[in-house]
Amino acid sequence: MPTVNTYVQGLRERYHPRSIPDFDPKNGNENAKFLFVLEAPGPMAMETGVVSYDNPDQTARNFRDQLYEASILRKDIAIWNLVPWYVGDEDRRQIRPVERDEVAAGIGHLLELLLLLPKLQCVVLVGGIARKAHLALSSATSARILTSHHSSARAMTAARYAENVAIFKNLQAKT
Repeated sequence: MPTVNTYVQGLRERYHPRSIPDFDPKNGNENAKFLFVLEAPGPMAMETGVVSYDNPDQTARNFRDQLYEASILRKDIAIWNLVPWYVGDEDRRQIRPVERDEVAAGIGHLLELLLLLPKLQCVVLVGGIARKAHLALSSATSARILTSHHSSARAMTAARYAENVAIFKNLQAKT
């Protein structure tokens, strides 16, 4: 069976020279019960080379803390982006909004990714852009589909933080 690493390599071959980070090898990935789908890789994912809650930015810290509070284990997760390539400036300081055609392409790639996650029980669409995949996912998988707020410092409030933790606890309680 192909792995998430071969999936990423295939994306890199199709979209060369776009920059696409790897899955975090510390996560469950192919053994994941929960797939968290964010928007697009940020500058820190490009710097570290992985989509990870260990990346040195506030978005990653918020997300990691929320998962920890909800008792979600690292071995049970995969973290990916709807648009898997970097959409920011050349200096890799800031991403731009994703475009409609990038979202459409990302949805197609996300559907391919589902085939590599045989233990998947739930997909969590993190933020408004990721939510655009909801309809396509609901037709392609029997896994539950939940949504949560984006964990960026700009989007995160105390109420949204608490709501994300509650959503993630619910996810854990249903498995």
